[in-house]
Amino acid sequence: MMARRIEFERPRGGGLARFLASRGWQTVAFDFRGHGDSGPGAADGATWTYDDLVNHDLPAVVDCARMRSGDAKVVVVGHSLGSHVALASQGIGKLEADAIVMFASNVWLRALEPSRARWLVKIGVARAIEEVCRRRGYFPTRALRLGSDDEAAAYMVANACRGVREGKWRSDDGVDYLGALANVKVPVLSIASDGDRLNCAPDCAERFVEHVGGPHVFDRIRRADDGGPAPGHMDMVTTESVKSVWGRAERWMRAVTTR
Repeated sequence: MMARRIEFERPRGGGLARFLASRGWQTVAFDFRGHGDSGPGAADGATWTYDDLVNHDLPAVVDCARMRSGDAKVVVVGHSLGSHVALASQGIGKLEADAIVMFASNVWLRALEPSRARWLVKIGVARAIEEVCRRRGYFPTRALRLGSDDEAAAYMVANACRGVREGKWRSDDGVDYLGALANVKVPVLSIASDGDRLNCAPDCAERFVEHVGGPHVFDRIRRADDGGPAPGHMDMVTTESVKSVWGRAERWMRAVTTR
């Protein structure tokens, strides 16, 4: 969300995509609609919904990877939005991944948030997002210096605000995405960081992945590799501060796809 595929290529010359490629994986990084090279963007009048990503965008990319892979297994490695889109899509039968790795992924629901203080902040953030979208007609990420790509109002209100307002993670036509996670039978690895204090706090991420119906593992980052503070929400994939965690994730991917 608010970003594009180059986040998987940071720092320049390295990054998570190249890390996986260096260990023998074919990688496909892509831009969701309205982002990067998949324009036009929201500021140009384009609109889309969260359901578009679940029903069409990510399944198309996984189908592409499947066609390129031959007999090899296909793993979705997502950060934040990409991860929970993958779970929702797999849960309702639109996606056919063989495993899913989630970096910093949960959804904002009161049932998944044990902290009242954090929940009050999330309510405030959701209300602010809705007001900005109402005034501007879209969410001006770039102008607010929150990321590289603006977001459509229909997407933001459904993805970032509906769960806070209604207490449900659902599609526009009422499909219960949280309930559908029981249908996810492929292996899932969830990774969260102590440095991610609001977007995806580890206790929220752990509660979220517990809804998956198949085998799942939760990995909590407590410190950076150099002993410094645990990375923030984006830093988990845009810096090499937790390269050891990338290594653990890759070994897990290899183990679950060679059984």
